[in-house]
Amino acid sequence: MGRPTHELLVERGVVSPEAVVDAEAAAARNGTRLCSELLAAGAASEGALVAILAERHGWPGVDLSRSEIHSEALRLVPPRVALADNILPISTEGGRLHLGVADPDSANRVLSEVRFVTGMEISPYVAVAGALRRAIVDAYAGLERGAAAWRGAEASPGCGIAFSSPVELSLPDGDEVIVVVDEHAHETEHAHAPPPAVITPPAPEGPFPEPPDLARDGRRVLVVDDEPEIRALLERTLGARGFTVDTAPDGEEALARVAARRPALVLLDAMLPRIHGFEVARRLRADPRTRDVPVVMMTAVYRGWRFAQDARDAYGAEDYIEKPFRLDDLVRRIEVVLEATANRGPVKPSGGELMLRRGKELLLAGRLDAAVASLQEAISADPFAAEAHHQLAKALRAQGEHFQAMTSFERAVELRVDFFPALRSLAALYAEKGFRRKAVETLERALTAAPDPVARDAVRSDLLDLLEA
Repeated sequence: MGRPTHELLVERGVVSPEAVVDAEAAAARNGTRLCSELLAAGAASEGALVAILAERHGWPGVDLSRSEIHSEALRLVPPRVALADNILPISTEGGRLHLGVADPDSANRVLSEVRFVTGMEISPYVAVAGALRRAIVDAYAGLERGAAAWRGAEASPGCGIAFSSPVELSLPDGDEVIVVVDEHAHETEHAHAPPPAVITPPAPEGPFPEPPDLARDGRRVLVVDDEPEIRALLERTLGARGFTVDTAPDGEEALARVAARRPALVLLDAMLPRIHGFEVARRLRADPRTRDVPVVMMTAVYRGWRFAQDARDAYGAEDYIEKPFRLDDLVRRIEVVLEATANRGPVKPSGGELMLRRGKELLLAGRLDAAVASLQEAISADPFAAEAHHQLAKALRAQGEHFQAMTSFERAVELRVDFFPALRSLAALYAEKGFRRKAVETLERALTAAPDPVARDAVRSDLLDLLEA
């Protein structure tokens, strides 16, 4: 991975060294790229060139000459944006936007912008630059004429997208491979062991904070801010109003303090070292032991009502306060939050947890449609339940809905950054679909989250397989 394109072209027998020399000279004259000139000269097929680019960049490739792109995908990116950034929406399979790009090495900004504007997860595919440019012009011209789809020169109606061959990586130990024999017979094959009749969730590990004693801890506030002056100011101000105040200078210590002694409220700065404030809020909401602790966020950076609404909707913040703030207003808003949440108490086993348990049973029984429905209900009841997203991803993958599964695995590891089984499964799925670069990145994360030396050795082996492929 990362070797020069011209070396790979010759080594893999796609073109001769002489053809590479001629194409490089033409590319220098015309301000184009090597593979575009080779394609224009007829020296190699687009599919063969795409396979080399995919190997070079660690992304899957797309052979546009054998692809069909429907108008609903094209409408997601305006033509002027597609032309300016040399990108082409090619599919919305699995609820993701699959995007052809010419320059993977500088595409991160463009991908981030498209993700923000469309609100969809992005799967990028490398394409031959010249072919991509022609496809953009022709596809959007067809869209303007009202065509239902654009097809490459060698594509036939209904052929879909011609992706390059994926890289394979074995499933992690402990992950299930479900084979449905009969949806009604409830028969299944399991990769490692027969399914138990009843699934009992394991007991939580680590310290389990006791519910707050409201008579003693009902006014205990944890102030988390990396500026010592602000911590000292808030400690004095809140202490004078009858609060008991603990402080933490970063996100990691904040989580440790909540685990050791649960506060009545967390006053949380958004910009923190070690673990970002939004990530701290996400983890508190994702953990059944702390999800009922109210969080009030403070920020001097993420300003405006949209950030405030996102903090409430996506991260579960009860309130969102911009800096600089008036101390009397801050105290009043803390009091309002405490009063509003005083009677909600510790979270009891919920319908979401019951649906999660049911979904796991159905998954192991091979009843995939019912498992997906149950797990989706669990997520509707508790969007921050990482395990529900993980189990849904496994069910979707077993159904063959690989890109929807990818999105669910990604959500699981967003909610729990050290979620080792989900990281391993996500890496395997990235590799299976040809996203070698993302697979390597995810395995590197899994390496730090591995629970024991055996697991670490397995991850290292997978990494070596990918890096040497």
